[in-house]
Amino acid sequence: MLRTVAPLLLLGALAAPLGCGRANARRSVGLPVIPAGFAEQRGAGWRFAMPSAWQHAADAGAGVWVAIDPQPVNDYRANVSVVTEPFPGESHAYARASEALLRRQPGASVDATREDVVDGDPTLVVEARWSPKSSPLRDYRTMQTHLASRGTGYVITCSVSVAAFERYRSTCEAIMKSFAVER
Repeated sequence: MLRTVAPLLLLGALAAPLGCGRANARRSVGLPVIPAGFAEQRGAGWRFAMPSAWQHAADAGAGVWVAIDPQPVNDYRANVSVVTEPFPGESHAYARASEALLRRQPGASVDATREDVVDGDPTLVVEARWSPKSSPLRDYRTMQTHLASRGTGYVITCSVSVAAFERYRSTCEAIMKSFAVER
């Protein structure tokens, strides 16, 4: 019996420091692990991982970075975008302000909001459904999170057709979790 208990006590003693001492939600993080089939992308002050087959859209415009899945699903190409804007506060405050703005957007309805920690910062992950008024556009769903650092707000958004969203959920979640900004 002592042979069985001793390794468990040793394991408990070694694991205890790993779970203790997390008084605040902010934590020190290293580089996120890039999932298989993903490639890291970098921009001005940010980085994340996306499926390696997705292609950067060079014509996205100033202040916006976009990559698109080359395979359309239900006449919609899944995509990821990063948008930056001035914001002097913390990530959670930026996420709350952005969520409130999203709730007032015509054609958008917030489906879910959950607290999360991304790149060591407490923030929100917001899922919304968009119903564009223009007939050639399809309804789509987004998952996005918000980070703030050094006076800049960063929004990363994964967009997928409503019908395909659950198939892409794990991809969008991996993109969100890999998002990091310069500190």
